[in-house]
Amino acid sequence: MKRLFILLLCIVSAVSIYANPPKLNVENLFDGRYNNNKSVTISIYKSNGNYYRGLTVKNNPEIIKQIAEAIAKDQPRAKDFSDYQGNDGQYTSLQIVNNGETIYIGLQRDKSGGGFFFIQGKEKAFQ
Repeated sequence: MKRLFILLLCIVSAVSIYANPPKLNVENLFDGRYNNNKSVTISIYKSNGNYYRGLTVKNNPEIIKQIAEAIAKDQPRAKDFSDYQGNDGQYTSLQIVNNGETIYIGLQRDKSGGGFFFIQGKEKAFQ
């Protein structure tokens, strides 16, 4: 009986750990700090079980730097990571698995100090 109790306790603990929200650094970028910034356009969509958030940044290298730093902090959790530097800019992407679903994160930086950042996945991945 004691072993059964310990086994059930282990299962409940494992499930509760597995179902935790991802608590990603990049999620903090949508805390309202850019709401009144004229160089940033914010997009947030929920549709058919999918969740999408994006930031379009124009001529503001400091914000692009903040986004890149948040991505770098989340990189150790990524199952896949890529970073590409080309003549027209730099592209960084991550894939992080949470609750059995993949969260896609990407940043496209251009030479003018602007860029486009997004985080997207099934709503279940963010719960």
